[in-house]
Amino acid sequence: MPQSTHWRLWGTVVWGAVIFAAFYLLQTLAVIVVVSSWRRHLSETEIEQLLSSAGENGYLLSLATFITTIVCCGLVVAVIKLKKGSVLLEYLSIRSVSPKTMLKWTGLLAGFVVLSDLITVSLGRPIVPEFMSAVYATASPVWMIWLALVVAAPIFEEVFFRGFLFRGLESSFMGPIGAVLVTTGLWAVIHVQYDAYGIATVFCLGLLFGTARAMTGSLLVPFGLHAVSNLVATIETAVLG
Repeated sequence: MPQSTHWRLWGTVVWGAVIFAAFYLLQTLAVIVVVSSWRRHLSETEIEQLLSSAGENGYLLSLATFITTIVCCGLVVAVIKLKKGSVLLEYLSIRSVSPKTMLKWTGLLAGFVVLSDLITVSLGRPIVPEFMSAVYATASPVWMIWLALVVAAPIFEEVFFRGFLFRGLESSFMGPIGAVLVTTGLWAVIHVQYDAYGIATVFCLGLLFGTARAMTGSLLVPFGLHAVSNLVATIETAVLG
């Protein structure tokens, strides 16, 4: 694969902030536009309730996820292409790995999920957070939430956090360890729908994804782990929620 130039630390920080802001703006606009289109069928009170609880509405969340994934992944690609001499696949470390490598990391993920669920149960907490139950219950059609959580969300989050951001941070004074910690922390804090325990769990999961990215040199490994993790969480929600 050809060698690629890439944005350094401050270029990564500035462009990352732009993409991050676009992500949240698009999510908000998507919800407002969709809910506003329902004015003929809903009262003002119902519209206000929908807007205030949009983050727990499976349909709105799925739609916003699809839109932000398409647009923001396009923004990441555009920003990478702005850097003269960059090669997209090399920049994002999209390279194949052996089935043995993927199996090893999937096994580590399985161990993490089992341990996490055991700790959650031992603390008297529900395996499925209330947020996920509400999202799944309001997803119509239900396939939208499966596609949004298992495919769309992992694509953007991995391309942005452990693809674009990781590349710039890793090449700075932070090195691979700093890149893993910073991208994991940023990824965890965007999951504001969870409580402190849930965010801590997401952080630990992010450490696994980030370590896989650093050790294998491939974005495909954390993407696969992310998709499998979300698949397991969605199955648990469908069965237990």
